[in-house]
Amino acid sequence: MPGVPLPFVLLVLVPGGAAQSFPRDLVARSTVGLAATAAYPRFTGLRGDNVTAQLGLDFQRMLRLNGTLFVAARDHIYAFDLGRDRGTLYPERHLTWETRDRENCAMRGRLQDECHNYIRVLVPRDAGTLLACGTNAFSPLCRTYQVSSLAPAGEEVSGQARCPFDAKQSIVALFIDGSLYSATVADFQASDAVIYRSLSPGRPPLRTLKYSSRWLQEPHFVQALPYGPYVYFFFREVAVELSALGKVAVARVARVCRNDRGGSPRVLEQRWTSFLKVRLQCAVPGDAIFYFDVLEAVTPPRALHGRPAVLALFGTQPNSIPGSAVCAFYLADMERAFEGPFAEPRGAAGTWTPVPEDRVPRPRPGCCAGMGPAAGVVTSGDFPDETLAFAKEHPLLHGAVAPAGGRPLFTRTGTRLTQLAVDTGAGPRGNQTVLFLGAEDGRVLKVLAAARRPGATQHPSGTPAPGDSQEPGDSGDVGSETLLLEEISLYDPGRCQGPRGASRVLGLELHPPGRELYVAFAGCLVRLPLSRCARHGACRRSCLAARDPYCVWLPPGGCVPFSEDLPSGFEQDMEGSPGITGTCQDAPAAGDGDRDLAHGVRQAGPGTTATVPVPVLVGCVLGAFALGALAAGLLAACCRRPAGPKGPPEPPAAPQPPAQPPAPRLYPPLPPQGGAGGLRDPPELPTPEGTPQPPTKTPRVAEPRRSQAAHLGTPGCPEPPGPGPPPKATLEELLQRLHGAGGSGWPVTPPSTGSFANRVQPGAPFSGLPPAPRDGTPRRLDVPPDSPPPPRRPLAQRHSLGGPPARPPGLARGLTRMHSLGTPGGPPWGSRPGALERSLSMKPPVLPKPLLVPAAPGRP
Repeated sequence: MPGVPLPFVLLVLVPGGAAQSFPRDLVARSTVGLAATAAYPRFTGLRGDNVTAQLGLDFQRMLRLNGTLFVAARDHIYAFDLGRDRGTLYPERHLTWETRDRENCAMRGRLQDECHNYIRVLVPRDAGTLLACGTNAFSPLCRTYQVSSLAPAGEEVSGQARCPFDAKQSIVALFIDGSLYSATVADFQASDAVIYRSLSPGRPPLRTLKYSSRWLQEPHFVQALPYGPYVYFFFREVAVELSALGKVAVARVARVCRNDRGGSPRVLEQRWTSFLKVRLQCAVPGDAIFYFDVLEAVTPPRALHGRPAVLALFGTQPNSIPGSAVCAFYLADMERAFEGPFAEPRGAAGTWTPVPEDRVPRPRPGCCAGMGPAAGVVTSGDFPDETLAFAKEHPLLHGAVAPAGGRPLFTRTGTRLTQLAVDTGAGPRGNQTVLFLGAEDGRVLKVLAAARRPGATQHPSGTPAPGDSQEPGDSGDVGSETLLLEEISLYDPGRCQGPRGASRVLGLELHPPGRELYVAFAGCLVRLPLSRCARHGACRRSCLAARDPYCVWLPPGGCVPFSEDLPSGFEQDMEGSPGITGTCQDAPAAGDGDRDLAHGVRQAGPGTTATVPVPVLVGCVLGAFALGALAAGLLAACCRRPAGPKGPPEPPAAPQPPAQPPAPRLYPPLPPQGGAGGLRDPPELPTPEGTPQPPTKTPRVAEPRRSQAAHLGTPGCPEPPGPGPPPKATLEELLQRLHGAGGSGWPVTPPSTGSFANRVQPGAPFSGLPPAPRDGTPRRLDVPPDSPPPPRRPLAQRHSLGGPPARPPGLARGLTRMHSLGTPGGPPWGSRPGALERSLSMKPPVLPKPLLVPAAPGRP
């Protein structure tokens, strides 16, 4: 049955579905856990090194040079032979460089663990020597060592402005043209950020302007790269142009000319005359642009789609939602941005605006002497003072460098990525780009970037073929897509000890000839193979559907890693062709394409159009309407206010004449006297002489008790009448019922008498009452019992005294009288019939107050 495309369903059901949304996180095609990576070789320190065993490795930096991997750590430099047996990971040689200034470090208020020599700089000085600089217990120092033996070569030099004082401060450095270019802080308080050139034979040292927020504002340096006549520095800093928003970090790229010799004695003497910086923009486009501004890592220049480019890793602001992105920047676009307008603050608000071109002096500030617009200038000191003064006040350029393709190559939310390594020559043809990304939680992500889509062709010249279209996010490559090939867990806290946050990946070093990746944590170094082809076994479908450029299918040997010495006839499917044949563990034989994971597990691959069958779609819509109607009904039922409590079902009452407003009742309804039901007459409750009748009150509605409602269904008990208007009852009928046959003996004051004394019956019998106390204090028998009042019935269930009982004969609390000095032993009147037994008070005996009865008229 034909299906409806899933994107169309989302557009119909989701408002605003046509708007461009944030890219979703890719699902890994394969996940590798700690159980599979536990066997990978690890290095945590030298055997017998108790200090390293106690404090950890404290990794600082890696350098791959001439088949040797140099690792700088605390007090040590290790050299690993990359051609050695891959089953172990142990240095072939090492050097120990401990500080001699630990006592002075402690006197400065530093902890003993901080007063070590952390090797922060490790760069090749020439083909045979290395330059190493360490913190040296907060007294930076630099030395030169031989590459082959790590033996000292040359004299020690000061490390100030070449190495930070603290191991937590950033540093980048490189040697080129016999000079050391370094970017770090130059003082103990880390307040003087500097880009410094030194150790230059025959040239004076140069640096950035000191304590200038326009030049550098709390920078964190990430990378230094030479390209053409310039040296580029990549860093992040607090944006001075966004000071109104607080401390906002942005990514920058700055450049200086390699032939810069400083300014004139009047302006910028021994300062850079060519220093310029511009913002790097890595953002997701849309109506509201989402920026990744925190620069984390930058690769050396690579050939991307036939053009030189750098790939950079960005993150979100520290107090923002965690997320990361990888953007590629063509160096040609970067150079073009340095030719853009300058920026300066304008107005009282300090808004930064572009400087008009007519105000820019000639030759243009920031260019190199003897080249381009400054071809007639011999050295940088010969620039006019106007040009040098403008360069001093305007180091920032307006605008930003846009990423290749206008959007990131890869995004990840919910976690922060920290390190980046790239292989632009992966695959048998060397035309695939693979990214390796280290995360702060100890994982490594393997991403295939700019892979070819099915049906897309390309001419050998790199230009798109006719009929091909470029989609957003292709990064300049026609028919490209990004796949998350593997998600690998590497950090094992039991085997890689370190301080808090030790799971953060601090370094990645790729070794393509050995098909391995070195992953550095604070406490250990791990060797990771680039592929795990053996996981696919003899499953051809799984091997090809993995789309791993490092794995190929070789019919005699199954899925094996690619190497140059493999015989011809191997297979590899990097385009995700849908016509893959073969089955694995009863998987479908055809039509799966790249939707199969290892061993035939089906999964929808990226770039495919998912469909929903029409019956399923119709059923979902009808189900949604049904659920909505049910929810609305439940909501209306819950919100409707009930009219009153409902009783058990009752037979319909006989028709009554039109009722008049009922007369107020003095007492709750009494049980019927002598009816067909066989009920006994209620006992007589005489009112003693001298006790006034309780005042007439309007009875209140009482709710039936659950215990009383339970008696409604017992035999011999009349059913309570249904709701309806009460029958008409006059005062005369009420008096007749109170004086009715059967000798009830209820004394009632005639309505003609109105005085209080007339309502007291002097002739009432007192035979059944106990004797009065000796003190002559009159007893009060009108005090109700100390029990809670009976529940009130609703107004709809009220009846006159002559009607049927409103409830079955039970404990008639309203008609119960009790002696005020009674005891729990029983009432003084003796036993009473069951339904009207007197209730006992649980209060302790209290002497009653004297009752003052006014004398009747005519009596003394």
